[in-house]
Amino acid sequence: MPEPEDRSSLTDLDKRLRAARERQNQGTKPESSNRADAASGMAVGFRISVEIVAALIMGFGIGYYLDQLLGTKPWLMIIFFFLGIGAAFANVVRVAKQLENKKRFRENHEDRAE
Repeated sequence: MPEPEDRSSLTDLDKRLRAARERQNQGTKPESSNRADAASGMAVGFRISVEIVAALIMGFGIGYYLDQLLGTKPWLMIIFFFLGIGAAFANVVRVAKQLENKKRFRENHEDRAE
């Protein structure tokens, strides 16, 4: 059985180790997670903007092509442009749902890990 003096030195050592671990985690964790969050946010913004532009160009292009083919200028171009707007909006909603699902997944797994 350890003597009382040994217990106090072990308790002191344990406190110092915990304090050192906290200092180490505080110094590295936020900086790396902030960089990752910023990069992730930029990637999501770029993805959403590309999907919006692509949907609008595709809608406009299909409408323009069909107008040229069928001789219905500008009606199909206008209709397909608005369909492109709808597709762009649907894509943005889909991306937002994916991000929300990833966030919930991470939160659930972090809770289980603790």
